[in-house]
Amino acid sequence: MSKMQQTTIAVPIRKRQRNVLQETNMSPRSHLYSLPPCNVETIWRESLTGYINRLARTHHISPRDLVAQEILPRLGDGFSLSPPRLALLGAQGMSLNGSGDLARAWTGVLERLTAQTDLHLLTLRWWIGDLSPRRQLREAPAWCPSCLSGWREKGDIIYQPLFWMFQIVMICPRHQNFLVDRCSSCQKKPTIITTNKTEPGECTHCKAWLGAEVYDRTRQAQDDTLISWQSWVMNALEELHTASLITDVLQWEPFFRHLARCLKEEKAYSKLARLTGISRENLHQWVSEDDVYTPTLEAICRFCYVCDMTPLQVMRGQLAGLQQTIQNGTAVHPPRPRRSHRYVDQEQCQAFLQAILDGREEPLGVYQAARRLGYAEARQLRYHFPQECAEITQRAKAYRKQRKEQRLAQVREEVRRAMLSLHAQGIYPSQRQLRSLLPGGFMLQPAAKEAWYATLHELGFEPRNVCHTHVGPAPISS
Repeated sequence: MSKMQQTTIAVPIRKRQRNVLQETNMSPRSHLYSLPPCNVETIWRESLTGYINRLARTHHISPRDLVAQEILPRLGDGFSLSPPRLALLGAQGMSLNGSGDLARAWTGVLERLTAQTDLHLLTLRWWIGDLSPRRQLREAPAWCPSCLSGWREKGDIIYQPLFWMFQIVMICPRHQNFLVDRCSSCQKKPTIITTNKTEPGECTHCKAWLGAEVYDRTRQAQDDTLISWQSWVMNALEELHTASLITDVLQWEPFFRHLARCLKEEKAYSKLARLTGISRENLHQWVSEDDVYTPTLEAICRFCYVCDMTPLQVMRGQLAGLQQTIQNGTAVHPPRPRRSHRYVDQEQCQAFLQAILDGREEPLGVYQAARRLGYAEARQLRYHFPQECAEITQRAKAYRKQRKEQRLAQVREEVRRAMLSLHAQGIYPSQRQLRSLLPGGFMLQPAAKEAWYATLHELGFEPRNVCHTHVGPAPISS
């Protein structure tokens, strides 16, 4: 939070016709809005890239303009992203949420601009500590559609939690939905730093709402073992989160030191390699003082899951679960299989794709069809069935376009119906009045505003109070 500083100011006192110096507590002014990040104290803490997007929208400018005008000029050499690359911001943009020098440089600039002192907590380093950032974060943002819809219905802030960016997190802990990283309308992955053309929760490419109404319900998690694994992962992450708030940046050296001592005393390399699915050579690399190899967070969690202990317990030398597993020679939890490409059942895939083409299945895109069949990548289907996939893609685009037109028509009709109802009661149908009748965020949609203007003209009114009242520092010019 912003620190208070003692400032001496001159206050004229008219009665005595002289100036008296008075002491007062005055918060230091910030160059940008002093926007507090969301849920810093919980595992639902905001991500840094999500904070940048939200800060820019608060100033009513494009997040990319905010980055180009306010952040990049203040970064030292070697830390900036060149303006031509701002439109992409792929894996390098995601590293802003990581634990490297780039993330530290950007958070330092943002803390100075906003006078918020806890923005560094929105990065990976202040959650999982000094563990190598290798393969910790996704390449593109992911989200839970049910969370987005729930926040919008309640009128809550729509933002991007940091744990949605973790590769190891696959399922939303609240709704048991698989996290999604592609828009169901255009099948593209949203960009990390958004444009000013989209509202929170909208696709950065086609502006479709990413919430549950366009959500593929088949992505509801059904596998009990997967749900159990993901529940354990979230508990382990929550432990690390709580510890990082108390002890500052977590150090992983004690984890490997305690693990090395236990493995050496019990002579259990081969036994644990068999139980956990992690090779004996890799376990030696983990604990060798001469090897710089560092396992990923997912590999560490898979190891700990089998042995019924958490990474934090190993850091603190609490190895009872590991020692018991070694003595019993049995895994407490079944080892999680490594992610790998599955063998493609061409006969099953051919039958399902043909069912889509024949209209016996809903017109899914190739990515959705691959997910329905249980494959992680759509390229497996495109490789074996290029012609069918091309036709499916065209049909899915036409279907999505039709659905979009139907949705926009429904939005316009709901706005018109609400306005006519207000007019019949003798109430001017302003946007403020409509917001009390329609779902939260409804009037932010361009189609809703277009319908409002059109219906006003139909009723013979001229729009009033169209300009938004702006309170606080002047918006940054784009």
